[in-house]
Amino acid sequence: MNELHLSEDALARSATGKEHGMQGIKSTLFLFIVVGVLAFSSPGHATGAWTVEKLPDAQGLYPGEEMLTTNGIETLSYFKKGDPDKPLVVFVPGGFHLARVAYGYPGGNERDFLAYWLAQEGYSFLGASYPTGNKVYSNVYPAFSIRDWGKQVAAVAKHFSDENGLSGEIIVLGWSAGGQIAQSVYEASQAAGLDMSLYVSIASTPPIPLLLAAPGAISKAENGLSAAPQFYDLFKKYVLAQDAMNGHTIMPWDTFESQVLGDIPVAMNAIMMASRYENGEFVEDLDWSLADTGGLKVTDFPFVVTISGNKVLDNDHALTDRGNWGIYQIQHLYRNIVLPVLSKSEDIDPANWQSLMDRMNYATSGALNARVPGNHFFWYGEVGARETVQQLDMLRLRAANLISDIEAAVATVSVKQ
Repeated sequence: MNELHLSEDALARSATGKEHGMQGIKSTLFLFIVVGVLAFSSPGHATGAWTVEKLPDAQGLYPGEEMLTTNGIETLSYFKKGDPDKPLVVFVPGGFHLARVAYGYPGGNERDFLAYWLAQEGYSFLGASYPTGNKVYSNVYPAFSIRDWGKQVAAVAKHFSDENGLSGEIIVLGWSAGGQIAQSVYEASQAAGLDMSLYVSIASTPPIPLLLAAPGAISKAENGLSAAPQFYDLFKKYVLAQDAMNGHTIMPWDTFESQVLGDIPVAMNAIMMASRYENGEFVEDLDWSLADTGGLKVTDFPFVVTISGNKVLDNDHALTDRGNWGIYQIQHLYRNIVLPVLSKSEDIDPANWQSLMDRMNYATSGALNARVPGNHFFWYGEVGARETVQQLDMLRLRAANLISDIEAAVATVSVKQ
């Protein structure tokens, strides 16, 4: 493979780099936990909408897949059209994975994958794979960032939405490390003219650098990407457990390993190591990573619901997803809906004030969080894939009703003109 750099973007990012010790890391994370409302500027990236083109001579594609380029970066895509009046559901894979885990492979049972069950409910589906070291890509992009990731997904969603006459509303399903895309794809979707109505965490981690401890070292491969082979052993354990729960092999492991997995750009490990790529090296840079993830831009963040598994094998997400994403749920409602009104007047009817407090409590009560039987891959296999889509429909309705109730309560505030 050829190593490609994102020249202008990479140069702009490198200019902001600083190395930090543990004291700086602790101080920054403490600030996030206590305040949670600061906004960091993004690293130096091109601000225009990304262009999308199709690569006609791409090799190794599955039926229905297309290899697109977004601003010259290869983007493996799979689109399946549904009801044009319903949202386009975009699946964003986690670390080291292609989106093939959500739509399947030749010879597989389509009922084992999310794309099939979303189609049964009328949703259009898009699997958008970021560039990895998998052989389906002809180049590697070691300087690819989370800002780039968000722009890539938004550009591809816009491309298929326009091409197929869809409504322009999208729901993003981010799995695992795909949680890091929540803010960047929301910002990019707005810039692209899309309506991102919901971010659905599928056992995902919020875009907070260093929130997780990496299970083993993440090293630099010869092509400039980050490698962590110890993760593959963990993935295999998850996959085999899901096979057992479903009573059959969903995808043979050798197929999974060779056609789904691959090394990734170092910036996409932000939740475990806050680093950027510069001059062939990984450079620790917490400030840059905070800006790249956008995790502190709580006023420019999508509304979030979460779906988690229930197995000890994925104890991290089973125990922490609700709390980890709760700050984004409540801040979205308060700062984007409630505060703009109450900052002008506190003249609200007591009954409506009580209703507002009740609704805000409800927002973080667990009502916007669901569970599906299974581990970190609970949505993989017919049993979990079907129920995940059912839970998505339920959470989507609850979110809409909650926002409507809060808007109705603050609409009664008397504001002098």
